[in-house]
Amino acid sequence: MKYIYSFICCLSIFPGIFSQGLLNNGAQIVMTSGSNIHIDGTTGHYTNQSGGLIRSATAGGTIILKGNWINNASNVAFDNDGAAVNLSGANQTIGGSNPTTFYHLSLLGSGTKTLNVNTTVGGISALTGVLTLGTRPLALNSHTLIISNPATAAVTNSTGYILSETNAAINPSIIQWNMGTTTGAHVYPFGVAGTLIPLTFNKTTAGASNISISTRATSADNMPWYGNSSVPAVSTMASAVLDLTDASLASVIDRWWNISNSAPVTANLIFSYRGSENSTTISPSGNFSAQRWNGSGWDPQTGAGTGVTSGVGTVSANAVNVFSPWVLSYNTGGPLPVTLLDFSATCAENGVVIRWSTASEQNSQNFQVERSRDGVSWTLVTTLPAAGNSNTEIQYTVNDPQAASGTSYYRLVQEDINGTQKIYGPVSVSCETQQNGLLIFPNPGKDNFTVEVSAAEKDSNGRLEIFDVSGKLIAQQSINIFPGTNLFPLESFALSSGTYTVRINSSNQNFKPARLMVK
Repeated sequence: MKYIYSFICCLSIFPGIFSQGLLNNGAQIVMTSGSNIHIDGTTGHYTNQSGGLIRSATAGGTIILKGNWINNASNVAFDNDGAAVNLSGANQTIGGSNPTTFYHLSLLGSGTKTLNVNTTVGGISALTGVLTLGTRPLALNSHTLIISNPATAAVTNSTGYILSETNAAINPSIIQWNMGTTTGAHVYPFGVAGTLIPLTFNKTTAGASNISISTRATSADNMPWYGNSSVPAVSTMASAVLDLTDASLASVIDRWWNISNSAPVTANLIFSYRGSENSTTISPSGNFSAQRWNGSGWDPQTGAGTGVTSGVGTVSANAVNVFSPWVLSYNTGGPLPVTLLDFSATCAENGVVIRWSTASEQNSQNFQVERSRDGVSWTLVTTLPAAGNSNTEIQYTVNDPQAASGTSYYRLVQEDINGTQKIYGPVSVSCETQQNGLLIFPNPGKDNFTVEVSAAEKDSNGRLEIFDVSGKLIAQQSINIFPGTNLFPLESFALSSGTYTVRINSSNQNFKPARLMVK
C-alpha cells in the first residue's frame, strides 16, 4: 500500500534521529503552500524509490537538503510543479538511477554541486521554474543539464557558474536550453576555476528550438580536436587542406565550444574565455574572430574581439544561423583564410595546366602561381585575382606554356588583402616530351652538313628548304619526319661560301628556322 503524507507546516529530519535522511519508499508526499521539509546533516540524503513522488500546491513549499539527492524511482521524482529544492550542504550530488525534473532549484551552502545523472530544472508542465546558482559551482560531470523554462531569466547567478570542462573529443557535459519561440539573450553561465566565462546566445528568430552547448579548455595546440558531434570530426587545424602548417598554436585560443540546435534558428553570440587560454604566438593582443568547423573545412571567420592574456576576453559574432564546433582565432591568421579542395599540375600539348579549387575564401586578394625545376628556386608564372570572400566552391585554371621537359614543381602563393601570404603545395609534374626543334652541325662549316630535326609527337611529310640572304629558294628536298630525332645530310647541295636560312616546310607541325654559315 502507498501512503500519502501531507505537510501543512514543516518536517525536520536530523541525522541523529534518521542517519539515512529521508527515504521515500513509494509514498506520495504532499506539500501545501508554505510547508518545508528540512533534511539536515551531511548524511541527511533524500532518497526516492519504488515510485515515490512529491506533490505540491501551486506555490508549494521548500525542501532544504544538506545531503545528496537520489532518485531511484522510475519517474522524475515530482508529480507536478510548485515545490522548490535548496541544496544547502557542502559538495552535494544529484544522482540515482533515474533523472529528476526540478521546478525551482537553488544552490546554497558551500562546496561544489555535482550531477551524477542527467537533470532538468524549470518544471514539468508550467515551465516557469528557475535555476539559482548563487555563488556555487555546478559540475555537469559528463551529464546534460536541461533548462525547460524558455525564459531568459530561467538561470540566475552572482559568482556561481556551471562547469562543463570534460576534456574529451566530444564533450558530454552539456547545457540544453529548451528556448521554444522565446527570443532574447540566454546566458549560459559557464565557468572554470572560479572564473566566469559565459556564452550568450541572443536568439533573434522566433522559431522553436532547443540549443545545446558545451565548452572545454584544451592544451596549447587545441588537442584533442573535436570529434563527431553534429558534423564529421575536425580533421585539420591548418590554413588549408593541402597546407601542412598547423595554425592551432599560432592563432587559436585554447578552448572549444560545441553548439547544436534542434531546429533552424538565428542568434547573436558572445564567446568568453580566460586570458590564460590565449597562448597564441602571432598577436595575442590582436583582433580575434569566431570560426565554425562545418564538417569538411573551416567557415570564414565572423565577428570580432580584442585578444587578452589576463582576465576574461570576449568575441561577438552576429546573425549566426549554422552551428557545430567553434573556436576563436586571430582574424588575419586563423585556421582558414582559404580552404583548398584540390591542387594539381598536369601535362598538356601546349605546356602544363595548373588547376585548384577553393571551398571558401576570406579576404583573399590573389593567387600567384610559381614554377621551379629543383623545388628551391621559384619563378613567377602568373598572378590571378582571388574571389575575396566566398562560401561556395570556386575553380581556377592556369596554363604554363613555358614549362620545360622533365620534372617541374608548382606552388600557390595566396595573398590576403592585408599582404599576408600563405604557400600551398608544392606539387610536381613530369612531362617527358620533346619540343619541335631544328639544329645544323657543324655550323659554321665547309661541307658535310647535317640537319637534325626534333619532332614532338606527330608523323609528317614535308620539305627541307634552303634560302640565300636575299630570300631566294636555292635548294629543297622532300623528307619524312617521325616523332623524336631525325637526321638529314646536306652534302649533295654543294653550297658556296655564305649565309643561308634552312627551313622545314610541314603541313601539320611548326619548326623554327635555323641559320647556316658556310665557309
